[in-house]
Amino acid sequence: MRRTIFCATFLAALFAAEASAGVVYSNTLTDTLDTVFFSVGPYSGLGDQVLLAPGDRFATGANVQFFNNGEDGTFDAILRLYQVGSPVGAQIGSDFTVAGISAPALGVFNVAFDTANTVVPDELIFLVYLTNATAGLDLGLNMFEPPTVGSSDNTFMLRDAGGFAQLGTNAENVYFELDASTPEPGTFAMLGGGLLAAILAGRRRLHS
Repeated sequence: MRRTIFCATFLAALFAAEASAGVVYSNTLTDTLDTVFFSVGPYSGLGDQVLLAPGDRFATGANVQFFNNGEDGTFDAILRLYQVGSPVGAQIGSDFTVAGISAPALGVFNVAFDTANTVVPDELIFLVYLTNATAGLDLGLNMFEPPTVGSSDNTFMLRDAGGFAQLGTNAENVYFELDASTPEPGTFAMLGGGLLAAILAGRRRLHS
């Protein structure tokens, strides 16, 4: 019973710890008027590699901007975050899905994802996937440049067409904004100490 109460308190402290929240990456200001379409590849996923300021952070949300060059319809979008690899490494966290998105004909619109306080590294890859798209849609991700918060290599983006690869671009990046909550210094040390105390307490009970 005591261990259950302690674990609940520990998890509550993790999310209630004093933190600062804000945008840690943004490429949303200057529209290059280019769009990379999923249908051109055809690509199942499109995204980019981004670099954040050093530090610990919990990603709280992300935004991308679509253009529909087709008819009215609806679709679901999935955001996946990855470690940097060759070119893509292990997935970070789970899939983040927004369902039933309305896509107006010849329309530009933003989609916001809840990234569920996922811990993300300083350098990561994001890829956006489409599912359950109605007939007649022709969806793409809009391109902006330069990033105003964080940075990215503006000579290529990432695509998934049954395998990950780099896709050359004309010095521009996907419209993407990542929000995060950044723990104050000492938060992780405090939580780590609490976890160690819980482990030691458990071991004492086992040997008593």
